[in-house]
Amino acid sequence: MLTTAQLVAEIRRRNGDTQEGLARRMGVSFPTVNAWERGRSEPRPAHRRRLEQLGEDLAITHEVTVLVIDDDPATAELVAAAAAEVDPAITVESTLDGWQGLVLCGSLRPRVIFLDILMPGIDGIEVANRLPGIKGLDDPEVVFVTSSTNSDLLRRAGSVGHQLLGKPLGVDDLVTTIRRALQVVLR
Repeated sequence: MLTTAQLVAEIRRRNGDTQEGLARRMGVSFPTVNAWERGRSEPRPAHRRRLEQLGEDLAITHEVTVLVIDDDPATAELVAAAAAEVDPAITVESTLDGWQGLVLCGSLRPRVIFLDILMPGIDGIEVANRLPGIKGLDDPEVVFVTSSTNSDLLRRAGSVGHQLLGKPLGVDDLVTTIRRALQVVLR
């Protein structure tokens, strides 16, 4: 479920509203909306219902999809365990193939993608380079995962500009990574 701060920020982003504009729409003061968006206060139940209605009208869902594209199925299991710790409403989908991952990005529109660098067929770096061309995909947070220590490969991955996690992955590190990624994509 989106926090009030996340919901307010997403409503403003989708509507192109300023905090003042949303305050007028909600019938509250600018400082009230500012406090909601900064997480300093929570709206009264009636205002929360109104925010949720605005969110529904704008097709803002409380569901977040995380996609794991990795030829090792254990990665998806670890990400699913970590995501459940962050928020049980997070849906984790996975595929073992980069090409199928691109197809799923178009249909699922994930907010966070865990992407193995070394995969047969199309590698994770090429998948990441193709993501901007997928219609309707709203700039997901991409996290590369790899067990490789090859400096050239790591340099290539670093040049794409996404976070990099080394394998073996730990649930605690994944929880931190998912929380951080969601803060970026939901603000």
